[in-house]
Amino acid sequence: MVTQLNGEDPRVKRTRQLIVQAFTELLAEKSFRAISVQDVAERATVNRATFYAHFEDKYALMDYFIRDSFQQALASKLPASFPFTLDNLYLLTRTVLEHLAQFHGQCKVADKQQFELPPEATVQNELYKFISNWLKQVPPPDHQCQATVETAAMVMSWAIFGAGLQWSSGSKTVSAEQMANQIVAVLTRGLSEGITMPA
Repeated sequence: MVTQLNGEDPRVKRTRQLIVQAFTELLAEKSFRAISVQDVAERATVNRATFYAHFEDKYALMDYFIRDSFQQALASKLPASFPFTLDNLYLLTRTVLEHLAQFHGQCKVADKQQFELPPEATVQNELYKFISNWLKQVPPPDHQCQATVETAAMVMSWAIFGAGLQWSSGSKTVSAEQMANQIVAVLTRGLSEGITMPA
């Protein structure tokens, strides 16, 4: 069971940082399945009790690692205070693509069969929250809108995440910039204008 720790205590922050850094290094060396709590604790030079004071298990550590790194990526490129514009939607989409590509680059072996959802789905959840908060700042349209903010955020987050997941785990035949442009085109113009339809 995870102990309630003071997240503002510099010692707590430093220990958590050591655990996450150790985990990051291990992910580059072997599959998630092969990593044990003992491996992480030894690499971080902490004991298992200290690990469990911070994280319930290695799955909680993976979730924290993905969530925290994505939140940092968003905060560094696109603070929540930025207005909802096409340029910022593009920047958000590109940030997601680059983050997913970086995550796949850090992991030595894709070991997703053991998860109900891929671990990157944490990114989609954070993306949904970010877009939902973003859209709530946009004045409602004059006409009756058919979709709620929650529905729009759900569709947008899954579209960006799903396309980004497939792009980042594939051969990347187009750059992150090109892919982001294509995703934003489909999101903002719809299928009829976002893609070239055969005659």
